[in-house]
Amino acid sequence: MKKSIWILTPIMIFSLLGGQYIAQADDDEGYEHHEKSGDFNEYEHDDDEHDEDKYDDHDEYEHDDDDEDKYYEENNQYAENNTVTQGQWNIWTRTATLNTDSTLPFKDAKTATFKIDNNTFKLYVVPKKGELFVPAGELTTKLGGKSKYYKNSKIINTNVNGSQLIFRANTNVVYENLVKTPIPAKSFKYKDDIYVPVSVILNSLGYSIDWQEDTQQFIVL
Repeated sequence: MKKSIWILTPIMIFSLLGGQYIAQADDDEGYEHHEKSGDFNEYEHDDDEHDEDKYDDHDEYEHDDDDEDKYYEENNQYAENNTVTQGQWNIWTRTATLNTDSTLPFKDAKTATFKIDNNTFKLYVVPKKGELFVPAGELTTKLGGKSKYYKNSKIINTNVNGSQLIFRANTNVVYENLVKTPIPAKSFKYKDDIYVPVSVILNSLGYSIDWQEDTQQFIVL
């Protein structure tokens, strides 16, 4: 009897560990599947997580220990031979870009005015890593579209006139009409929204964007 116990115990341990590994693999594959389909309801479970919304401003996002060059070399699967092309804050090239140009319209986060067609609205804009970040959900609403935010999984699914964009916080990719595409910098969660480079949403809809210094507003055409 004792011998059989010692024989079975390693087998049981291996089975448990193996099952745990397989479950993790299935979960990763499941996310990939649901990210492409746009259905993330099964990920909306209650769990304890750090809530950035307790901050009153964007300062916490300035304490990023990752060097941008190192990030692209080690984590950007779209970079070829560990190199990326130079980008601009108002142009989404849909390739892996690294914007080291610090000549942004302004350096401090603020509420700015956007003028598009005959519509004028305001958005909170965060300059970071050579990009201008705006709330994806709020901008989508301003443009007459709809969005769904999954708080626990930090995913937002936006749709404007049939153009779908799916973002996940802390990643530098977007699913554009279910096609996985790189974006120039990592998105981040702030105040129940996902902040993304402004060029991604506007360029995806065929708009160009520029800053008008004399009127202190963004002109979207």
